[in-house]
Amino acid sequence: MKTITKLFLALGLIGCSIGTALAEEEKNILIIRGASTHGKDSHNNDEVGQLIKDKLEKSKYAEKFEINSTINYPKDLGLVENADLIIISSDGGGKHALLNKKDPTKHTKHLDGVLKKNKAGLIVIHWATDAPSGGMGQLHPENSKMMMDWIGAVYYWVKKGKDPKSSWTWKFPVLELEVDQSHPISNGVPAKFPLQDEYYFNFFTAEYGRNPGSDKVTFLHTAQAPSHRSDMNKKANWREQPVYWSFEREDGGRSVAMTSAHMWHTWANPNFFQSFANSIFWTMEMEIPKDGVEIATPTHEELLSYEGTVFYKMARHFK
Repeated sequence: MKTITKLFLALGLIGCSIGTALAEEEKNILIIRGASTHGKDSHNNDEVGQLIKDKLEKSKYAEKFEINSTINYPKDLGLVENADLIIISSDGGGKHALLNKKDPTKHTKHLDGVLKKNKAGLIVIHWATDAPSGGMGQLHPENSKMMMDWIGAVYYWVKKGKDPKSSWTWKFPVLELEVDQSHPISNGVPAKFPLQDEYYFNFFTAEYGRNPGSDKVTFLHTAQAPSHRSDMNKKANWREQPVYWSFEREDGGRSVAMTSAHMWHTWANPNFFQSFANSIFWTMEMEIPKDGVEIATPTHEELLSYEGTVFYKMARHFK
């Protein structure tokens, strides 16, 4: 009996060890970076990718993650296929990191298949929310449809800029952002906070059928804004518009997207960065602490340590 007892005890210990190992299995994160294109103070896509990697690897959670980062879509497709989370920071249209110029849907179709098969998390930053296409202002229907499937929305180009169906850009206002505090991504984030950025609007225009129209979309940060430029001086026509949202995909995976984060100094805003850090955990279905994921907000000095970066000369910082 003693021998049998010892055997069961040993098997139990082995089982516990296997269970612990599985529980602590590393998550694979792939960061896809486009080129930095807008001078030194904005669209710092390359530096944003490096920053995210650096902050994760220096955090208390470093051992939880294996992080890879590539410029544009990786030639090693295994990096995509093995990822638990894919983060994309790039320009859009003809400069999108997912664009293959010879075959515009080559990379997007591959990623689409991976997301559907693996239910990997996805985070799409600023102009990367515009689908890969032949160039600025050109709508690629197939890639746009895939972007809608991935994040619930897409930058929508029309020929007439005042068309209410068109997405549009508001450069560098300071907006008071309303936060949906009922969502775990908002843990540790106040109900309101100001942020100076370049924002895109009209990603969700329900009256024209572009909103998925389901509870799968949560508007995490919203601002009062015009439907299009012609209403800039008609505040009665302004409406609540999302600039940061989460999306539960039809394939069962989780996505987060934002039209903010144009500016390099945005990453030093603690409420934006807390939302982003929480988004990493949420997209991989990891528990988010009540006060938020504990990754330190980048300081101004830390951001400027990346060679060649500067802050917008009229930058307004908020703590």
